[in-house]
Amino acid sequence: MSNETPDLLVIGAGPGGYVAAIRAAQRGARVTLVSDALAGGVCLHLGCIPTKTLLASVEALRTVQRAGDFGLDPTSVGAEPRLAVDAMLRRTRKVTAAMGKGLEFLFRKNGIQFVSRHARLLGGGRVQVGDDVLTAARIILATGSRPAPSPAGLPLVDGHRVINSNHALHLAEPPKKLLIIGGGYIGCEFACIFRALGSEVTVVEALANLLPGMDAELGAALTKFFRKAGIEVRVGETVDEFDPSFDRVLVSVGRVPNTGDIGCDAGGVKLTARGHVEVNERMETSVSGIYAIGDIVGKFPLAHVASAQARVAVANALGGNATVDYTAVPGVVFTHPEVASVGLSEAEAQAQGRAVRVGRFPMAALGRAQASGEADGFVKLVADAETHKLLGGQVIGPAAGELIATITLAISLGATAEQVGHTIFAHPTFAEAVGEAAEAAFGSPVHIYLPKQA
Repeated sequence: MSNETPDLLVIGAGPGGYVAAIRAAQRGARVTLVSDALAGGVCLHLGCIPTKTLLASVEALRTVQRAGDFGLDPTSVGAEPRLAVDAMLRRTRKVTAAMGKGLEFLFRKNGIQFVSRHARLLGGGRVQVGDDVLTAARIILATGSRPAPSPAGLPLVDGHRVINSNHALHLAEPPKKLLIIGGGYIGCEFACIFRALGSEVTVVEALANLLPGMDAELGAALTKFFRKAGIEVRVGETVDEFDPSFDRVLVSVGRVPNTGDIGCDAGGVKLTARGHVEVNERMETSVSGIYAIGDIVGKFPLAHVASAQARVAVANALGGNATVDYTAVPGVVFTHPEVASVGLSEAEAQAQGRAVRVGRFPMAALGRAQASGEADGFVKLVADAETHKLLGGQVIGPAAGELIATITLAISLGATAEQVGHTIFAHPTFAEAVGEAAEAAFGSPVHIYLPKQA
């Protein structure tokens, strides 16, 4: 490791840390990136990418199982298709390894010193990195999060019968009966994976709907689709003890920030009561010159938000004055069907005292949805009743994760429902549902009948 004093020291190499390091290097800064985890962090190795790789296998299985619906002679397909866990895990490892090598290539090309060690703040711009002490005028903390422990009163996660999302990615075989505690995005995605592998799956969520924090209509719709797929859903309930018939219990009740072992006390960095790092709108902590981004700040714990915060933190660390705009932050749940949302839900807008108009459009009314055999779900748009500006959008159905990008851009640019409705969308596409939902808010969509609104 070079002892040259860096312009910027980044601690953590996930989608916040590595983006910060590359952005700073692109601007000519000498950067040292320190992480005791692999390049890419949890997102690449234990979260976003491996789960989506497994879910891609699940979607492939669904397509093959429905081959007869698309005119394929079922007798020509051969044996009944099934998923092989070993093959799925091999493919997952291959994908994550390739992406990790890609990041390390970018580090080298951008002149970033990548150090695979644990780092702790010592105060005064000094950082303990393994056995060495480095000094840096500017530091960015990006150490991410880890699965939350079992709720009080339940057995601790042991990696055997009681597991968390990290363990779930490495099971040698699917459980016969799986109980998932927590109906958030992580629990719901694993419900889809293990149901496709043949497990009997039960999801228990303490709040009134799956996907708490999203529009209640999305959670209610996903519950219906889950039950149709054979996944038992129990909402508004808590788990006091485990039925012995469940051979695995997946605890999926959120994540906690990795701030306990990075020297925040010694460095003078203030934490909230929940253990997150306190930051201002410039992503700067209580210590001048030290910034924090990603899950450790507790604001939208999503990979893409960490990357957006990284850009702001780097700009400010190098002399700028930037802030993060959280008006249009998309979130996607990669279940079947996919679920996505951005901006305000109808209830959130009303809670702010806004008068709103809502436009809905069912996927089943789209030619592309019918042609593709993916007609479940809807697009919902929330607009201000006076200004007609879009405030939020919710999608459940095919390509929801892609469709939400269009709505995100529209909200970011301050577009009105009419402007979106007058946009020319290619036909036949799923994206047409966005335009028709926008017309439904204030006008007349073509492909569904709505009584005239006042």
